Amino acid sequence: MTTLIIDSTAGTLPRLRSLFEERGLPEVVVARTAAEARAILDEKPAGTDGTHGISLIVIDGKLDDGDGFELCRQIRKLPAAEHAYIIMLVSSIENKTAIDKATHSGADDFAVKPYDGIEFSRHLMMFAHRKTVLLVEDDPVVAQLVSALLQKKHLQAIHVSDGMKAYNLINAIAPSKLAILDIALPGMNGVKLAEHIRSKSSWRLTPVLMLTGSKDAQDVKRSLGAGANDYIVKPFQVADLSKRIDKYLGDPK
Repeated sequence: MTTLIIDSTAGTLPRLRSLFEERGLPEVVVARTAAEARAILDEKPAGTDGTHGISLIVIDGKLDDGDGFELCRQIRKLPAAEHAYIIMLVSSIENKTAIDKATHSGADDFAVKPYDGIEFSRHLMMFAHRKTVLLVEDDPVVAQLVSALLQKKHLQAIHVSDGMKAYNLINAIAPSKLAILDIALPGMNGVKLAEHIRSKSSWRLTPVLMLTGSKDAQDVKRSLGAGANDYIVKPFQVADLSKRIDKYLGDPK
């Protein structure tokens, strides 16, 4: 899934790509005008299965060719943005008028630039907590299946295929709504990752669902002992996995 930044400020693209990649959101598209944003959204229609479209949209309130708040109202009605999480950018936390406009424009949240500032990072953390799931799985077929299932639930999978890379990412990003971990991974196994998640105060309450290709009771015992909430054995039925995920997601909206 894609993050769309709508901002007329020159020279933002390289910095934004790096910033969002560090947070596990590597696919970033930048529109410098409202017209460019509409064209991008028209090219990314949401499919009937919910697997396409935009997951996060950041809109500056002031654009070279129009009002960002009005653009937010317009794109909120588009299929590609129907389930997107929208953050409006305002000039100052003291700008009550802009904050009120952000609330009434259909945005989910508002933030103040700069993008690498503490204020903006706090609002990205809110997006991560509400809309992302950490998926650590080295089998591309399983990863694609789980990602598609999450997208149907209007959630974005932050997918990592290597255990050590996942360990480093957990240290760098805001806690996700849920973590789905394979046990057998290159670099570091899922049990160690579950232990690491439980050792971090910010991630401690994140539900952990383990995936395993083994029916060995010891694997299950080690996973639960490491702090996992649940497990499912591969191969699994999609309906069964969906129910397990829903058990820990609560209201996905």
